[in-house]
Amino acid sequence: MRRSVVPVGTAAAAVAVCGALVAVTSCRDAGGVREEGTASVASPALPSPSVSAPVPDARTLDGGRSADPRAVDAKATADVVRLVKHDPKVARDIRDSLVACAAPSTGAGTRPKAAEQPYPVDRRSGRLTGGNGTDLVVNVSTCADSVGIGSYVYRRVDGAYVNVFADEQPPVFAEIGDGTLKVTHQVYEPQDAVSNPSGEDVTTYRWNGSRFEEVSFSHRDYETDDDTGSGPHG
Repeated sequence: MRRSVVPVGTAAAAVAVCGALVAVTSCRDAGGVREEGTASVASPALPSPSVSAPVPDARTLDGGRSADPRAVDAKATADVVRLVKHDPKVARDIRDSLVACAAPSTGAGTRPKAAEQPYPVDRRSGRLTGGNGTDLVVNVSTCADSVGIGSYVYRRVDGAYVNVFADEQPPVFAEIGDGTLKVTHQVYEPQDAVSNPSGEDVTTYRWNGSRFEEVSFSHRDYETDDDTGSGPHG
């Protein structure tokens, strides 16, 4: 069965968002969610090693201990970036666009340090797949508008991280909630600016032992704050 995760609204709204993202995503039509075991747009990535070499230190990505938390954070961010950029399951345009965002100027004749040029990634760790290690949720966004262009779940297997879920239909953001994976897509109407969506679609997934399975869906309009629709769908 084929299901495309696309913000609701008219084609004009989709074109407006597409125009803002075309430089990064080329407005892919066949992106969406990849879930193992289906031939649809909704299919998490097959569980195979995501990186060939070198493999980032899983302990650091879990938030390893250090006398300087900032050093741990910088190392973990660098490892996450390396993980994504070496992951063949991540769209090439997203991998190629994943560079450090330009830091604000600190004055004439000065250059910002590398540590002051953050990468547009958000990483969250928690228990999602019931494995022995901590799972990693990674969101990649644009530097200019902070629009989410890719969300991924990495499962720790034998000391390495394996990509088991990917959603590359922008704008997208994934997070962990009560042991489930919650994926949010912002919704645009024709008149909406990229920074001012009209609402959001939230899809909840649960790990079934081998892949993520959709368990609920809801839509909320920001203006009315109404929730409509829930329960399984496809």
